[in-house]
Amino acid sequence: MSKKLWGGRFSAATSADVDQYTASIGFDPELAQDDILGSLAHAAMLKHCSIIQSEDHAQLKSGLEYIAAAIKNNQVEFNVADEDIHMNIERLLGQHVGQVAGKLHTARSRNDQVALD
Repeated sequence: MSKKLWGGRFSAATSADVDQYTASIGFDPELAQDDILGSLAHAAMLKHCSIIQSEDHAQLKSGLEYIAAAIKNNQVEFNVADEDIHMNIERLLGQHVGQVAGKLHTARSRNDQVALD
């Protein structure tokens, strides 16, 4: 079963060749810090609007700051299967803070992230 964000109707995983062809992660790392700054601002908005609790905001902020530092120090290996910087950061955030990472996309689309970056 496909685990791609866009792969809900597909019953098989994409081939490695397709992943390589469609991935932009080879070009995206220079957007990482901007993507994280946008995510920090978005998380602050979610807290300000009482969409997420202060504890969730603190976890998201801490996780994003940790990832930003790890990227800056070349301690992150990006995954081609995640395709782009947004999905790589989302995966890393989930690994670092758990399920609360999913709350970051409340009221936010990937188009919002791309336009911001």
